[in-house]
Amino acid sequence: MDYSVRFSTRSHGLTPSPIRKLVPIMRLPGMISLGGGYPNADTFAFERLDVRFRSGKTFAIEGPRVDLACQYGPTDAQPDLKPLIQAWHQSKDHVRLESDQVQVLNGAQEGLHIMAYLFLDETDCVVVSEPAYPGALGAFNAFCRNFIAVPLDKNGMVTMELESILDQRSAAGLPMPKFIYDVPNGHNPGGVALSFERRKHLLAIASRFDLLILEDDPYQLLLIEDQPPLPTLQSMDTEHRVVRLDSFSKIFAPGLRIGYASGPSEIIQKFNLYKQGSNLHTSSMVQSILAGYMEQHPPEVFRELIRTNCRLYRQNRDAMVDSAREYLPGEVRFNIPREGMFLWFELPGGCDAERMMETDGRDIGVLLVPGSAFSTTGGLRNCMRASYSMMTCEQIREGMRRFGVMIERELARH
Repeated sequence: MDYSVRFSTRSHGLTPSPIRKLVPIMRLPGMISLGGGYPNADTFAFERLDVRFRSGKTFAIEGPRVDLACQYGPTDAQPDLKPLIQAWHQSKDHVRLESDQVQVLNGAQEGLHIMAYLFLDETDCVVVSEPAYPGALGAFNAFCRNFIAVPLDKNGMVTMELESILDQRSAAGLPMPKFIYDVPNGHNPGGVALSFERRKHLLAIASRFDLLILEDDPYQLLLIEDQPPLPTLQSMDTEHRVVRLDSFSKIFAPGLRIGYASGPSEIIQKFNLYKQGSNLHTSSMVQSILAGYMEQHPPEVFRELIRTNCRLYRQNRDAMVDSAREYLPGEVRFNIPREGMFLWFELPGGCDAERMMETDGRDIGVLLVPGSAFSTTGGLRNCMRASYSMMTCEQIREGMRRFGVMIERELARH
């Protein structure tokens, strides 16, 4: 594919930093570097960091490793972390990434912003689901305001509807979107997964209309049921159309802000150039901590720890589903998620979720997110998103009881 014609006008101005280009040379054995304006390691505040993981394993960052963790590093990834990420990706997705196909990020959210910067001019448009992840809408809105919203159902984005929309745009001579954005697993906020058949169809649509796909997959391994994960869009892609965002926030620690982008090397190189001019690189210290964890916990061990954690999410999910059935009016509709952290509630027509939260949320003592936060048009006003990830089962049950009271008050206003 010719990616150059797809990049935004602003991205054409991205050029390599002349100093960043020297970093690999500076690290060659025996090299005497008089080039980089790097602080002397003898001035660093840290001498040694000892990390104890919940698995019981420990890890020390000391000696030359602590100097590297405290110092400026390469833009793409720390040398000790990149091969671990490549091995992790191949283990979980069966996709072999070359070195130039990986860019470590300050969380996957940074990847959303970079993708928008690289591809979206003001008059461009992008395909999203409706409802959509508001973090993506915020990132895309910074560069364009044109969305093609495609509805969700229990099997994810309704790809037949997407194909129909694109057919109509093509017939009318309207421009095609720059890319299709989707959260294929544990959709935030929809709590659904894109079915295998729709994954195939989405890739076929991208091929037919010559589009890129941005696969944002932070909930891939948060499997609540005992089922194998569906193949990723990237693993099914034979035409190099998929840029993928992976995150360690939901499976390691969100406060560390670390994830990575992978995909066609020409696009990942642009990610790299963007970071050179914005934040140089993701924290060397954070990368060292993650590398230490992945060294101590190889992919299958890491995966087993995630599966253990998912048992907590299953208990919480079950508590929310059971109490929703008990306390909410029968007209309230919701799907039962098999992965992720969210339930999406569709309330009876006429209910106004924003009004409910403003009028009754503080009084009753329960917080949900109104559906309009996830809409490209301010719609979905009779919908609410609830997360079962943080609270105890008892708190979830009480929260659903209070939510039921909130709905009863709203229905009484009609």
